Amino acid sequence: MKKNQYSNNEIAVVVNCNNIMAMPIIRLLGKAEVNVVGVFGSAKSNSHYHNIIKESKYLKQRVFFDETHYELELINVLKNFGESCKNKPVLFLASDTDLNFISLNRDVLKDYFLFTLPEHQLIKKILNKELFIDLAHEKNLPIPFSKKISSVKELYEYSNSMRYPIIIKPSWRNNDWLKKYHEKKLFIVNKKEEIKNIIEILEDFPTNYLIQEIIPGPEENIFCSFAILDNNSEPIEIGFCRKLRQYPPDFGNTSVAQPIENEDLKILSLEIFQKLNLKGYASIEFKLDPRDHKLKIMETTPNRFNRQFAVTWLNGINLPLQLFNFEMKIPTKKAFAHFSRKYWLSEVNEIRRIRVTKHKIKGIFRLIFTILNTRVFEIFDINDIKPFFALIKDYLHYFGKL
Repeated sequence: MKKNQYSNNEIAVVVNCNNIMAMPIIRLLGKAEVNVVGVFGSAKSNSHYHNIIKESKYLKQRVFFDETHYELELINVLKNFGESCKNKPVLFLASDTDLNFISLNRDVLKDYFLFTLPEHQLIKKILNKELFIDLAHEKNLPIPFSKKISSVKELYEYSNSMRYPIIIKPSWRNNDWLKKYHEKKLFIVNKKEEIKNIIEILEDFPTNYLIQEIIPGPEENIFCSFAILDNNSEPIEIGFCRKLRQYPPDFGNTSVAQPIENEDLKILSLEIFQKLNLKGYASIEFKLDPRDHKLKIMETTPNRFNRQFAVTWLNGINLPLQLFNFEMKIPTKKAFAHFSRKYWLSEVNEIRRIRVTKHKIKGIFRLIFTILNTRVFEIFDINDIKPFFALIKDYLHYFGKL
């Protein structure tokens, strides 16, 4: 990639940079000399990552909006920024909330920005865990045995026929859920007698829930595909990884991942992309079921980047850049991938994981070994060091309060 290939009028806008998913988008675009603008929500108490991400040297401009009236302020700041640009910027999304909002307002924002989305009803069905079950059955997609519930009565009813352990997760994690449970996605029920512990949660958050059978096996049995798709759901670029660890352990966000090449994973991913008519960025997380040796869909993510997609950078794949070029109609070629066995690491998630494990000393030594074999970190980057210093400062402030 030639330096300064992109003019000052060729701009990428990343929304919302309070989310850690924005960090790898900003960096990979910035490393390719794309002009990156970060849109940040501001509140009385900013998010953990707000002050970290805004320190990135790859941000050419930082735009802020008041989160008190989130949707109104965000649409206004986007329209105002779009109007100020000579050419339409390319829009990048870093959360499900922003994806849903942008999708709903696509007819307004398409006059100011370049972005590719499938129809809103499809996005809605994929983001909503309950609706996705129906979609998966309709499209004959491989998913674990699942049931939808909306009441305590239904929970008891289905609990008699499920194979334990199971997970229970909300169809949609709204802001109230995030405030109380933070990054917790689900609850694990190891036996029927534990169902009573979930009743209080159902009463506090009266939404629809999904009961899903847990696929046995270690975290290393979890695989992900990441792709940039054209308007016909054909891959412009695609990469894959295996999860090695995550936080919370067993059911959570990736903390360590390794790039892989797997033809069966590729064939299945491309088949699902086509069945769902996805376009733009898309990702699927699978788990290998040892009972039938088949990959089952754990989660599908359309049109907003995951935190661990940057693992593909280890193989020379720059997914945000491919999406940027696609939207700008700039001719591009697939990366000449060089296979790597090194790791991608989330420092924050690994530290969190060690804090909740029984064998902390063993966890620390394993982290040291992992760091020695890591080439892409979530926050640390020797060429963009200020966000890491901001992280250290944040942790020192936190421990100073204890």
